[in-house]
Amino acid sequence: MVNLTNKASSLKEIVLSQDERSKNAHREIFFFGEDAYVMAGDGILNLLISISESDRDILKLHISAGWENILMVALWKTDRPTIGNVFSLLRNAGIKTEELFRFRNSDINDLFPWLYYGKRFNVLRKICSLAKSHAESQLKDKNIRIECHLVSEDTSRIIASSL
Repeated sequence: MVNLTNKASSLKEIVLSQDERSKNAHREIFFFGEDAYVMAGDGILNLLISISESDRDILKLHISAGWENILMVALWKTDRPTIGNVFSLLRNAGIKTEELFRFRNSDINDLFPWLYYGKRFNVLRKICSLAKSHAESQLKDKNIRIECHLVSEDTSRIIASSL
């Protein structure tokens, strides 16, 4: 059962934020009240699963998080994704295998700057959309709608979204 604060217990729409930066990035665009935000840290996927299994009447969840947490939701993995997992996801998002070859021995976080500074925002949006659709298909409560927002650590802003 999910342990949400009492202030968020009656809301129909909440935001799972990775950290204060992700929360503030979301608030710049959506103007939700302070009580709508639940800090999840790096446990966004676990919290998402527990909310789905709770008896709460949530209609919509926003996920506001950085690269690694969005990848975890898109891949539905509670542990850190491997470079192979991320390659598979990126190929599904439209990246050619030969473009990824130089990253075969890299950390998954090395891919984000390549996409962001290479202005591959269409790929970042597809990853957010894949996270949204995968999460909605995996949740026990099929009535919950999800929106995923990718926050850049460099700019502290949402740079891609499933909207």
